Amino acid sequence: MKINISKNDIIWNYIGIIVSLMGNFLLIPFLLKFLTTDYYGLWNVFISLGAVSVLFDFGFNSLFARNVAYSWSGVKNLSKENVVATDSDGVNYPLLNKVIKTCQLVYLIISLTALFILVSVGTVYVSHVGKSIDNNFVVIIAWELYAVGIFLDLLYGYYDAFLRGIGEIGADNKARVISKLIQIVLTVILLFLNFGIISTSIANVAYGLVFRGLCKRRFYSYKNMKTRLNEVGTVPISDTFETFKIVWHNAWREGVVSIANYISNQVTTLLCSLYLGLAATAKFGLAVQFTSAVAQIATALLISYQPALQEAYAHRNKNIINAKLSMGVISYIILYPLGLIGLTFFIPVINIIKGSAILTIPLLLSVGFYQFILKLRDCYAWYLGSTNRVVYYKSFIFSSILCTALSMLFVGYWHLNISGFIYAQIISQLVFNVWYWPGYVHNELHLTLKLMFLSFKNQLIQTIKKEI
Repeated sequence: MKINISKNDIIWNYIGIIVSLMGNFLLIPFLLKFLTTDYYGLWNVFISLGAVSVLFDFGFNSLFARNVAYSWSGVKNLSKENVVATDSDGVNYPLLNKVIKTCQLVYLIISLTALFILVSVGTVYVSHVGKSIDNNFVVIIAWELYAVGIFLDLLYGYYDAFLRGIGEIGADNKARVISKLIQIVLTVILLFLNFGIISTSIANVAYGLVFRGLCKRRFYSYKNMKTRLNEVGTVPISDTFETFKIVWHNAWREGVVSIANYISNQVTTLLCSLYLGLAATAKFGLAVQFTSAVAQIATALLISYQPALQEAYAHRNKNIINAKLSMGVISYIILYPLGLIGLTFFIPVINIIKGSAILTIPLLLSVGFYQFILKLRDCYAWYLGSTNRVVYYKSFIFSSILCTALSMLFVGYWHLNISGFIYAQIISQLVFNVWYWPGYVHNELHLTLKLMFLSFKNQLIQTIKKEI
């Protein structure tokens, strides 16, 4: 079936991302007000450890999302590598059912594994970095609740992937907005009731339950999905394992990429807590949160186009691929610097709320530069992933290892403080990823930045004319 990403889908994608990020921004003043610097630093450690769920996901989320898109686009069979072109416009419901059942089994296994590791190894680590906080019992309770939230996110984490796979970007983000608003309100109420850092953990569990529940209901009600899948019948266990063998070919590569991205994004925050303490982690973590938020907003359009890119590649429609990719990449290149500049105006407000210079312009801009090159690299990797070719996994893991090694050298040995982490991140990406993969995709699609800017300009003019 044709996947059409409408203007409404794109608008809701922006709304979803902005509400999610603004929710985090809105929470920051309350967290800074009600939590001590050590507790705020610990919260950043929670976030970094929470991101480990991406490792347990092992790339299955994006993999199943695009396999749902392929099934929805009418492909006859899944392939270990690449996608067999199709002329069909109908949905392959038997294949879609196999993908869904395989996905549910996989996520049951990985969520239980994640829960066990988080409540064992994770608890030991949190106890260690939180030893400067007198009330260790509160630290442990907050972490265990946070771990439960991660478990629930993983267990039901496939429903939003299913929605994205069929192109229901708008519905996915409506669910995100409702869930985030509930999380914000609950966190603030609990902070006022003096629940401290436990407030964030309880609200995180509530967010996950509401979000997954809304996504599940929408998916099975879309175009009589539940009825059509029931008509297919039960999926034999042999078919489930066969489907798993096919998706595993790229799943482990996606998993390697997930590990690399986790290391590139989060390991410096964890190392910061070990080398420099929770107060420094609070400063560094705040800069990472702000710049990551800008990057998410700037890449929202390209993310919206992912199902359409997958459908276009299944039908080998190069014109659509070039147009969508150009629009997404150029919008990122334009929006990110503008957003970063806009962030600098909030620095005085944040420092006034905290009563100290917890955030500075040099720190924000230096972390912002790293985030820019990292997400630019990801823009092209997302396209290649949409075509079921995870050819970039080796270079991603190499850069993450290099980032870790340089971080330990610059901060642990040369004592460069927070700047050492930033140097490590920038150098590790400039070595290869940030220039090679854009060039790889440009050569394949016969694109240049000049042509992409021209395509962006023409599409923007056409959109404005339609609105007028």
